[in-house]
Amino acid sequence: MKMEETNAHLIEGCRRGNRTAQLALYKQFAGRLYVACLRIVGNTSEAEEAMQDAFLKIFTRLDQYQDGQCFEAWMHRIAVHTAIDYVRRQTPDWEELSDDYTEPDDDGPDEEEIRYSVAQVKEACKKLPVGYRVILSLYLFEGYDMEEIASILKIRPSSVRSQYLRAKRKLLDIIAANTSSRRTRPRRRCRSTSSRPTTSRA
Repeated sequence: MKMEETNAHLIEGCRRGNRTAQLALYKQFAGRLYVACLRIVGNTSEAEEAMQDAFLKIFTRLDQYQDGQCFEAWMHRIAVHTAIDYVRRQTPDWEELSDDYTEPDDDGPDEEEIRYSVAQVKEACKKLPVGYRVILSLYLFEGYDMEEIASILKIRPSSVRSQYLRAKRKLLDIIAANTSSRRTRPRRRCRSTSSRPTTSRA
């Protein structure tokens, strides 16, 4: 049975409230939705809660899903919205993204001079302010364009671009600092065998 046919079978079962179908759907997509939530909330336990909330919404909104849509993309969007709402609820001091467009200052490390891996980017994202992390996660990892992010966050696309550039600059600052600290970290020296004290035997 093809994946599309399997999903259609599970969706129909979930619409009827079949627990077996719900569990099968959960097992099939939980991992991917968890990763999407984690990138946004930045915490494993909170990402788990956001993912669970997302599945509750998915099961209760299946009547809104239209056959022919990409089902995984539909679920993914619900998970992303749920994670963002979760961050807003759990982080009352989160500075809301402004709808004012201003070009960020262009000072700081040059991106071409910094070599970094995906792992370094993900690690640095954890240290970003929440609003910046959300913007970068949606654009870099979740594949949304500026228009889609603007729709999700309810701000103008020009403001999304401004916030993205600021977030990217902050990210590069963090990566550059991490790289510099690793290079300057002193190495432990091994004691030379010649310097070991000798003991006389009686």
